[in-house]
Amino acid sequence: MKKTLLTILALIYVSIINAQTGNVFFGDAILHEIRFDNIDTATFFLSTNKGVYSACKISIDGTVIDSIGATTKGNISWSYPNNKKPLKVDLNQFVSGKKYDGIKKFYLHNSYEDPSLMREKLTYDICKLMGLHSLRTAFSKVYINNVYWGLYTLIEAKDELYKRDFGNKDSEVYETFDLGSPCVFNQSPVYWSVDNGNPAPTWPHLQILTEKLTNTPVNQYLDTIPNYINISDFFKYQAMNTYLLNFDSYLQYNGNQLYLFDSLLEKRFQIIPWDFNASFGLWGTSNYNPNTLEIIPSLISTKCPFDKLNDIPQLKKTYLDAMCLLKNVYCDTLTLNNKIGFFYNQIKTAVYADNRKMPTNAQFDAGVQYGYQIFGGSFDNVPGLKTFVKERWLKINSDLQSLSYNCTTGIVPYNPASWLIYPNPTRDIFYIKGGKVGTKISLVNVFGQNQLSASIDSPNNFEVNITRLQTGLYYLIITDIDGKLTVHKIMKIE
Repeated sequence: MKKTLLTILALIYVSIINAQTGNVFFGDAILHEIRFDNIDTATFFLSTNKGVYSACKISIDGTVIDSIGATTKGNISWSYPNNKKPLKVDLNQFVSGKKYDGIKKFYLHNSYEDPSLMREKLTYDICKLMGLHSLRTAFSKVYINNVYWGLYTLIEAKDELYKRDFGNKDSEVYETFDLGSPCVFNQSPVYWSVDNGNPAPTWPHLQILTEKLTNTPVNQYLDTIPNYINISDFFKYQAMNTYLLNFDSYLQYNGNQLYLFDSLLEKRFQIIPWDFNASFGLWGTSNYNPNTLEIIPSLISTKCPFDKLNDIPQLKKTYLDAMCLLKNVYCDTLTLNNKIGFFYNQIKTAVYADNRKMPTNAQFDAGVQYGYQIFGGSFDNVPGLKTFVKERWLKINSDLQSLSYNCTTGIVPYNPASWLIYPNPTRDIFYIKGGKVGTKISLVNVFGQNQLSASIDSPNNFEVNITRLQTGLYYLIITDIDGKLTVHKIMKIE
């Protein structure tokens, strides 16, 4: 029942995403273009002005908006050479009521230390597909005063996510740092930082959460903890970090980059995914690589609350089911290699022309393809994205077999005897034969965007017309009236 509820919520989340504004701005069909004018570059990039908004004019894909606010942001990524610093944009900073495609705030990230320039984008897309509360992303060329500043990752501001998913952009958000832990309460900024909202009223909420995570007996855990935090999302999030070797996270540190949103709507904390430029094995590959980091890493097996995984079968199931989804659906070699190839073709010319980027053109190409490289003088054995995808799939598959874990748990495998889906591939129409009247279907693209939804009104040859869709890979998600989920890949061809 819990799995069914999570599945339904995930599908609702994808549908909500599709219904919101911002779909054009964060659409992947085009490489976007953002131009800033009237910025004093002599002072804008000074460290003393980081976080201080400058008034300027912006053009987004040809739409001009004046009197907006822009500033630099970031910690380590702020040290990017040639002033290619991450940016924060608030269209509403100086004049209220300004929006583009319904969006007021967004970020532009510089893919610090990532030779492929794709790690962050790919990871956010995966988070979104998994049903986590994930920010929307795209790629954009950026110009400042008519000078090409380089290829950036366009990222939705967290405020937009809070407003969209929880109806409140002003609730408190807490971020753990290297010394922090979701099970340790300490108001010192080296443990916890307040990223959003007014902390005074809700520090006690965080203290109660840490105490509950630490002190709740195992036999009461699942009856108690979900009232304080979405623990299922926590374990799904850690599965994603482990699969993608994201060491700039709870995986390597106590709680680094763990954002907790104090949701007044649900009256519990929610996990907010954040900061993935080091995923896909960018860091730490001298010690761990796609072939060696185990599916349940010893690095976190004793950390609270992950240490409950082996004591509570339902949590272990949640974690391993997420691994199965990653291996079988969202991170399989066909799916990810198609996405990598799509983005490579989309951004290649813009990357080659980017004289401020850290990698050379050859390092960018190697970072996308097969093989390993030394990058930046300090990163040994950085895997090319396609090598990572292949080798990580093999390792996770091997570990699941060693655990004798049945990956059909929670997802009904496509069985032609139960469901007949044909023709596949198709140019325009495919048919679904099987199931009961009332069965829900959704077709989702590889970026997590819902393309169509329907209810089967006839179990015999229900027609699905995808003529208007672009060629490529799609996920057909079938939810029967009992809540069982079937995921099947549909290929549209020219």
